[in-house]
Amino acid sequence: MQDDPTALLKKHGKSFNFARLFLGTDTGMAAARLYGFCRIVDDIADESPDKDQAKKQLEELHHAILQNKTEHPLIGDFLQLCEEYNIDRNNGITLIQGVSEDLYQQALETEQEIVNYAYKVAGVVGLMMAPILGAKEEGYQFAVDLGIGMQLTNIARDVMEDANMGRRYIPGEWINALSAEQIALARLDDRQKIQHAIVKLLSLAEEYYQSGLAGLYYLPNGNKRAIAVAAYVYRQIGRKLLKQDCEYWQGRVYISPLHKIILAVQALWHLRINKFAEKAVKHRSELHTHLIESQSASHNYLHENIQAKEKTL
Repeated sequence: MQDDPTALLKKHGKSFNFARLFLGTDTGMAAARLYGFCRIVDDIADESPDKDQAKKQLEELHHAILQNKTEHPLIGDFLQLCEEYNIDRNNGITLIQGVSEDLYQQALETEQEIVNYAYKVAGVVGLMMAPILGAKEEGYQFAVDLGIGMQLTNIARDVMEDANMGRRYIPGEWINALSAEQIALARLDDRQKIQHAIVKLLSLAEEYYQSGLAGLYYLPNGNKRAIAVAAYVYRQIGRKLLKQDCEYWQGRVYISPLHKIILAVQALWHLRINKFAEKAVKHRSELHTHLIESQSASHNYLHENIQAKEKTL
């Protein structure tokens, strides 16, 4: 882990680093430390030229978390963070399992698979951020949704980049099972099919964003503002992509610093006028149907939610 936990965030997570400016110093630093852990795990899968070696390295991290090896050079700070904020470290294991799926060619087939994948690599990040942000426990399932929404946006933005790495996250059932290689070729007769799938993906992401934004009610006011800004900035990537007719072969979509400031003002204004997160709402359990079907026992919070008495809110 680097001496300055914010260095990785500044370099690789510009949208999140922008939102961090709206957090208090301690909370912002804790968020940066969590990002650092996630980035290390992600980079092992993405950057290593030897996938078998990367698999071994991720397995080592997995076992280090299981055995609570606080002296581990890569995992130690994460385990310490878990102690400080009462984070379930099993969520770190789920993240490693999800990222490990990327080591070899990825070709998801169904909507269930993509939602599950988004949960493993981003929904659990929401779960880990929730205690850092001081969220009430009722808000945890909404935090999962915000993570899933952001990951689906990420996938929509990076269709071409992922295809060039042999990865196809867009469900095969949406695009007549086009391979990653075919997507990377971007032939004219395939483009429309993929563009329609990206629109569908962003529509699915929007459902998770709506839930995630509603769940900001369960955050302290200061932190609520920061996450609203993060959600608005990240969601705008998808909206910009839609405005560009989802022309995925044209390169990555970015949000300019000026546009981020405008979106931050918009998010803060919408919070002020209670456009979202103005009252407690019941979570839409159907958003987690796919997750319940494939959760391990270690993540029984989802099962608990399904079994919990439904409250009239």
